[in-house]
Amino acid sequence: MSVFASYVTLFIAILFLFFPVPAAADLAETLPASVVAVKTFQLEHKDVVAVAVETQLPAASISDPLAYTFEPQYHITERNNILTLTVAAQAALPADTNAALIKFSPRLTSLATMPDSKNNFILTAAYSSRNATATVTTVKRKRVTQPDNTIIFRTYLVLTFSDTLTTPPPKTIVLDPGHGGTALGATSNYLLEKELNLDITLLSRDIFRQHGYDVYMTRTDDSNPSLLDRADAANILQADAFLAIHNNSMPTDMPDAARKLYRGTTALYNSSAPKPAKELATLLANELADTLRLHQYPLQDRPGLVVLNSSWVPAVIVEVAMMPHPQDAKLLSQRIYRQQAAQAIFQATDKYFSLIALATRRN
Repeated sequence: MSVFASYVTLFIAILFLFFPVPAAADLAETLPASVVAVKTFQLEHKDVVAVAVETQLPAASISDPLAYTFEPQYHITERNNILTLTVAAQAALPADTNAALIKFSPRLTSLATMPDSKNNFILTAAYSSRNATATVTTVKRKRVTQPDNTIIFRTYLVLTFSDTLTTPPPKTIVLDPGHGGTALGATSNYLLEKELNLDITLLSRDIFRQHGYDVYMTRTDDSNPSLLDRADAANILQADAFLAIHNNSMPTDMPDAARKLYRGTTALYNSSAPKPAKELATLLANELADTLRLHQYPLQDRPGLVVLNSSWVPAVIVEVAMMPHPQDAKLLSQRIYRQQAAQAIFQATDKYFSLIALATRRN
């Protein structure tokens, strides 16, 4: 190394000594936080309000983005069954947020948002202590890297108002009809995947509810929620399982031998998830194949799929049938078979929870 280079290195070291690069936590305190959404969920046995707080950091400022988590500054007060959440963040919400917040229930009787004189975000929720208990938790969303090489960190402040009259509390299932809107999914044999997915999911919802489950659907119409929003619902509700309902397609140039192998039903899971759901995926694929008398092809471990790698609860993508195959398409076109598919999805999931309960008792 030359003498000149040595002096340059020494000069840079002195600069870092007197003017150190701020740590990510320090940057988080200096960068503004914003409340970007208030999400509400009404189930049969609980109401949930999730306040989404975000901050944005340059990727270069974080030595280990995977280790960094955003912790919003907030505090809770409660008086006369009115819970007040105050967040040190500016509101960046649509003007009609309050009007769209919630249809009130016996548990949650009013909900409103407002800024205060210090430009904090305030949410007030009045609830019936006779019908509900209130808890507050935080839920992290998967970090998102932007094209400008900044990273968005989102944390939800979750207020849950649970039914005090139901003991033990029921299992919560989040059902996700794949695709929707302009995202048609597979199109084959005059069928649209997005429509099949929605119908099978609606039928599944009704069966789960008939058996006492709390059920939330990520869409009930021809909309297309983002993949992260679909996973968020499961995380916010602390669901016992997240089931994405799909139907499959195959490349047009796939050899005939492969077409025969990949006809029928399967399920996708993520072995790297915090709560891998291979057992649930196995039960779902087996039950669908047996009930519908379909070929079953191997389970798929797909950690790269957003709804599987962004869900902190057991998550499975169900591929009910193969739409390009004439026999599968004929089956899917008849509602009686879609009803049987819904029943199979319930049976497999219910069996999964029974096995968990049995293992817990044995331990």
